[in-house]
Amino acid sequence: MATGEDKEKQALEEDWLDIEPKKDEQYQKVIDEMVKENVQLKDKIQKLEVELQEATKTAQIQEDIPEPNLKFTSLENPENYRQFSNTSCSFQLSCHLPYELQKGEALITFEEEEVAQHVIRMGKHHVQMQDAFVEITAKPVPLKSGLRFQVHVEVSKMKINVTEIPDELPESQMRDKLELSFSKSRYGGGEVERVEYDKQAGRAVITFVETGVADKILKNKDYPLYINQNCHRVVVSSYIETHLKKFQAFSGISKRTVLLTGLKDIEMMDEELVEDLINIHFQREKNGGGEVDVVKCSLSQPRMTYFQE
Repeated sequence: MATGEDKEKQALEEDWLDIEPKKDEQYQKVIDEMVKENVQLKDKIQKLEVELQEATKTAQIQEDIPEPNLKFTSLENPENYRQFSNTSCSFQLSCHLPYELQKGEALITFEEEEVAQHVIRMGKHHVQMQDAFVEITAKPVPLKSGLRFQVHVEVSKMKINVTEIPDELPESQMRDKLELSFSKSRYGGGEVERVEYDKQAGRAVITFVETGVADKILKNKDYPLYINQNCHRVVVSSYIETHLKKFQAFSGISKRTVLLTGLKDIEMMDEELVEDLINIHFQREKNGGGEVDVVKCSLSQPRMTYFQE
């Protein structure tokens, strides 16, 4: 006969055998759900990728192009007909004039020149800073001379630059080899008018007879150059000429900005508060002021400021 201990052991084994299949079923159910979710996610990803590709194909940027009013500026006689085919542009450049604003100084810019000049002529101004008045001196801003000039850039439609030319032939032979190579139509070349070759630098300037040849060659970044049955890939690029014109120096004078000195004794105050108090004082006509554009002060340390035309 089975003892009580054996019966208890047998009962536990039966319960465990009953639990194990249930756990396996639960695990399998979870796994099946995860697989199902993964399949659904993959389907969503594929649909989104298709939608993205369609949107990319049909997407267009629509923006109104401004129509500026253009005016005739000059008439020039070109040196030769090829200048008409070149792409050119020009820029007017002027440098920023730096001024180091020292501790205890401020700059105030008025909307009108007359107001700024009147403030300077008055010289001394007593500005209320909380419970006390501070004597401030108005002066012109001592700016250095500046520079302005024009940059003219011209991209040739007849010439190209060639670099990384191997040093394997005498100068005259390499010049002939370059002319022969760049005249081959199967590589996009055409009739060459002139070759300017610099043997030491390993570069050359090729001038073609007809327009359009340079553009064909420049569609690629390199060009095949065969020397003794070996193919070298030389680098080709646009031929750009840059000229500086109308180089002028001008006196740096700011007619609307005034230098204010005498703020060293209030360096512990908040700079923004001081700027507001200066603004309030010089906004009033009874103080000789007028409409203020901006106020900048330096109480704790020097600051670099910049002026431009």
